Amino acid sequence: MIFFKRSGKSKLKDFGNIGVDMHSHLVPGVDDGAKDVADSIQIINGLKELGFTKLYTTPHTLQDIHPNTHETLKTAHALLDGLLPDGISLDLSSEYYMDEQFGRQVGEGTVMPLPGNRLLIEFSQISRPHDLEEVIFDLGIKGYNIILAHPERYLFFHKQFTYFTRLKEMGVELQVNALSLTDHYGKNIRSIAEKLIEKDMIDFIGTDIHHVRHLEILKRVPESKFFTRLVDSGLLKNQSF
Repeated sequence: MIFFKRSGKSKLKDFGNIGVDMHSHLVPGVDDGAKDVADSIQIINGLKELGFTKLYTTPHTLQDIHPNTHETLKTAHALLDGLLPDGISLDLSSEYYMDEQFGRQVGEGTVMPLPGNRLLIEFSQISRPHDLEEVIFDLGIKGYNIILAHPERYLFFHKQFTYFTRLKEMGVELQVNALSLTDHYGKNIRSIAEKLIEKDMIDFIGTDIHHVRHLEILKRVPESKFFTRLVDSGLLKNQSF
């Protein structure tokens, strides 16, 4: 589905043309994101000021560091009930690290997909999992669609850029971090993010916001010509959520 048209350069001052953030860490006290309820609400208010109206928060599920379950995440998410600013909705999913716990949760049917039965996944940024394609295939057989979180941050792909084409051929959708369109993670990661946008490979953009400090950096993102190109590309699927 096309949501934006190539109709000349947009003049963007915020994220209002996108409206939906599908990658964030807003659930209080469950990972390295929002520390408590007050912190969550402060960040959410900041996202509203940036033009977002709908948020899908995706706290980490990572067995060795943040071994969350659907119960722990739903319980903490419920702490925000009745506290959201007007005009904002907040739905819950997770950013799943591809580990043994993830495999168990898939087998038990306790994962919490994004709309379209999509699972947002990540893995080591240093070495590619040897069974990556097998896992993606098996998840597809089970009826899940895969979004790879922040592909620009996997260092081993930087010298194997053509592998992104392989992932797309397998039906994997790619989500770029808005922060990657600044030098927040470094110039090299910014370069890869921009190249993915140039080659029309990005399906989603997400803030991946963890704390209030990220808000100031996000304010600079609409100044990027690559953000403009992405919004104008007609390829973004954020508003399908």
